Amino acid sequence: MPDFPQSRQSNQIGKIDRWVVNYLTVAACLFVFGYIATHFLSSADRYTEGIVSVLAIAILLKALSVPTVRSARVESGLLFLALFLVVALINMLVSWSKLETSLRWVLWFGMVICLNRVTAATTGAWIDVMIRRLPFLFFVIYASIITMARFLDSEGAYTAFHLSGLYGNLILATGLFANKIWQRLMWSAIGLAGIYFSGAGGALFSVPIMFVPYILYSASSMPVKGIMVAGLLSFGALFFFESQLFSDFLDIKASAVGTGGFSSAGMDRLERSKDMRLELVQYGLLLVRENPMGTGLGHTYYEDMFRGAGVGHAHNGTISMLIELGVPGFSVALCLMLWVFYGILRNNSVSSNIRAFYFTYFFTIFGRSLSENYTPLDLGNYFNYIFLIFSGYLFLNNKVQRQSTQAPMRARPRMMLRPNNLRPPLPRPVGMR
Repeated sequence: MPDFPQSRQSNQIGKIDRWVVNYLTVAACLFVFGYIATHFLSSADRYTEGIVSVLAIAILLKALSVPTVRSARVESGLLFLALFLVVALINMLVSWSKLETSLRWVLWFGMVICLNRVTAATTGAWIDVMIRRLPFLFFVIYASIITMARFLDSEGAYTAFHLSGLYGNLILATGLFANKIWQRLMWSAIGLAGIYFSGAGGALFSVPIMFVPYILYSASSMPVKGIMVAGLLSFGALFFFESQLFSDFLDIKASAVGTGGFSSAGMDRLERSKDMRLELVQYGLLLVRENPMGTGLGHTYYEDMFRGAGVGHAHNGTISMLIELGVPGFSVALCLMLWVFYGILRNNSVSSNIRAFYFTYFFTIFGRSLSENYTPLDLGNYFNYIFLIFSGYLFLNNKVQRQSTQAPMRARPRMMLRPNNLRPPLPRPVGMR
């Protein structure tokens, strides 16, 4: 897979492109502060909401200052927002907590609209810069989570190790698209180490899922590379699960949070975790059957699930969306997401490299959502901002930087035009002197 273009450096891109990159960098720093303050100051929701509010205000002010740009796909964007607005209005009416659901929908729509207005005025050069910067930003968040886990009680440390596994997945996914081979190897090693030392089974089992689009796009451009990546992944998985490393992996999180080891019954612990998640999925589907219109976006069903299942959420992002949005809302939201993916695939200005990055990133989040409560509608996680801004830009804008796919045009040789008086003489008719 070819490297991403290096012709545009961060100090050479336009002002709005530079603002997007700086905004997402500052957002990562704010979330680092939020993850630390959440546990040390025991006010998780307040700090998360405060950070999101600050970011929303910053985007709003910037959106008001950028020139109005009519996107080539503005009609698609308006239809998308209109359909999602219908889902949101119905969801707010049936919500168990109308105030929380209304605030979350207003914030989500505000972020999407403002981000699209800002990125519509860019040239797309920010994409190249952000792809190269994301592994480092995710590593900063990962390091803060690991540091924070050492000062927490067992329950807080358990949650921190789950988050560290997620950011290990994200470091690995984004590091695969670094410019130089040594950078890819370095970030891949850091990501795999982060996944392993998190002790989170969901982080480990989502690795094959996140590699699916990467292998497919590699095989489409370089078949040998696709086969090599798939073979290396299969060999690594076989070696890992057949070695002592897997048994040690099952003990890492339990030992770190002070609950003792499970080396004598590591597979039993894995089976218990799997059975617990299946039970939560079944209980979540029961909630859907009892409330087919949904309980409302947000933590609306957490107390009810805690009373019935002993756990506050479904540990599955898809089931959580189904519970919160209901069957009609979830169906519309799923169709709209598929529409976005189809639009990105059909957007001829998006190079195969950027598509590979985008879908590898999405599959990483989706793989983790199968075992954790991560949904694209939750703005309490930094990686959702990245997903939103990439989705909106690639879907609505049909002019994306394509330095990596377009070969430089060769100058055509000039044709020497002769003046009229230098034209060759016309052939004389036969018989004329």
